[in-house]
Amino acid sequence: MNKDSAIKLKAFAQEIADRFSHKDREKNFNKEDFHVHKITVLSDTTASIIYLKEPSKKFAAAFMYYVNSSGGNWHYFFPTDSHVSGMLNFKDTLLAVERANFPRNFDEIVQEQQLTGSAQ
Repeated sequence: MNKDSAIKLKAFAQEIADRFSHKDREKNFNKEDFHVHKITVLSDTTASIIYLKEPSKKFAAAFMYYVNSSGGNWHYFFPTDSHVSGMLNFKDTLLAVERANFPRNFDEIVQEQQLTGSAQ
């Protein structure tokens, strides 16, 4: 992860903690404060944030992902088991797309060879 992304990630993790710490926030039934407990880099564009909730001392996990448009920004959600299961299954879809797209990288070369009668 590059330095700029890391700095944005750390700042946004704190912004989320501040956002969720409002005592009058909808669904904040226990009037909890969120504190960044741990940031774990998962890849160049993903990370997990573990938040400690006070006073319950329970944890919450957010999945962070970086979208590199309009200057690049971090986004997040708090995944459920169903989200994780779906993403594990999505890897098969992504692999199928990669396999289908790979030969398309050579379409222009094949067409050029056919036109010129040469092989590279």
